[in-house]
Amino acid sequence: MPTDVIMPALGMAQEKGKLVSWLKADGDAVKKGEPLMEVETDKATVEVEAPASGILANVTAAAGDEVPVGQRIAVILAAGEKAASFETPPAAVKPSPIQAAEKRSAPVAEVAAPRRAGHVLASPAARKIAKDKSIDLASLNGSGPGGSVTAEDVIRATQAQPPTAAAPQTNTIVPLTAMRRIVGQRMAKSKQSAPHFYVGIDVDMTEVGRKRSEAKDKKAALVPSINDFILRAAAQTLKDFPSLNSTFTEQGIEIFPEINLGVAVALEDGLVVPVIRNADRLSLDQLAAASRELAEKAQKKKLLPLDYEGGTFTVSNLGMFGVDNFIAIINPPQCAILAVGQVARRVVPDGNQIAVRSMMTMTLSADHRIADGVTAARFLQGVKQLLEKPSAGL
Repeated sequence: MPTDVIMPALGMAQEKGKLVSWLKADGDAVKKGEPLMEVETDKATVEVEAPASGILANVTAAAGDEVPVGQRIAVILAAGEKAASFETPPAAVKPSPIQAAEKRSAPVAEVAAPRRAGHVLASPAARKIAKDKSIDLASLNGSGPGGSVTAEDVIRATQAQPPTAAAPQTNTIVPLTAMRRIVGQRMAKSKQSAPHFYVGIDVDMTEVGRKRSEAKDKKAALVPSINDFILRAAAQTLKDFPSLNSTFTEQGIEIFPEINLGVAVALEDGLVVPVIRNADRLSLDQLAAASRELAEKAQKKKLLPLDYEGGTFTVSNLGMFGVDNFIAIINPPQCAILAVGQVARRVVPDGNQIAVRSMMTMTLSADHRIADGVTAARFLQGVKQLLEKPSAGL
């Protein structure tokens, strides 16, 4: 009996999903558990596995289609079975004029893009721009996950080409992904509804660096990253500052009973914040293993709804990109977010002398309806103390 391939529910309140691409084509053999398609929700883009082994048939949804959750979009035929005619239920969601225009302008090759030898991995936006600009995707070096070509790669290639009189310059419009659209809406709402204020502090990370060097010298199986130390220090300090682990409601300030740390991870299509649950109960090594696993799942589009729901406080680190300091927008419904810059050698006061130390700047963004400057400053002092003397509390 044929196995239905349906649009899965990847979130509690999800009503529809957008089919980004098929990883197998109609008529291809598939194995149960292997990646079959990519589906985009307002939280993340996720690879969906094949529910059975057999032959993919009766594909009724194309890349870019928004499909109601639970609707059949293909079947998998077992050995010896023949494809039958299946009636596809009408779509419950009518596309907007912009979505309809994007779908009409999408290249035919996007309908089913199997991942096979010689096939160029590229995002739908990258394919559209490349088609409009007559650029061969195979000639580009992709900077995305697994070497895939991103929209930014194609735009850079267009900028590198000398303009010609026969090809008039036109503005390039990159369609918003569902994730990028939702991120924009949530961040705009956060800035409009929550009165943000910001408090920063410098931290001497010399001892954290020494701890990491010791772990490397001992050839530890897992060497905690600088961000792991920061996550651990933040989780432990939040136990003393429950007001920063809360949300604002019309009834009052709701304190969360658990400390679930969100870790901001940048992806090509936007920002995703996987969550480390009960982070304050984890050892440094356990927390390091959890953060690494979530980051890898995010990059491979393997996150499940449980992986990115229920966060109570977020840490956003741009230090690996050479950023010294920045301020972040609170991730609703949370009331605070910690922004972290790079660890860099700086000349700092040392008593009556000066010294060169490994320094880092942290900036806390907080909701002034819930916390004030003194609370934010004391929280930062607590995180700073744990990082400067990791042996005492980490």
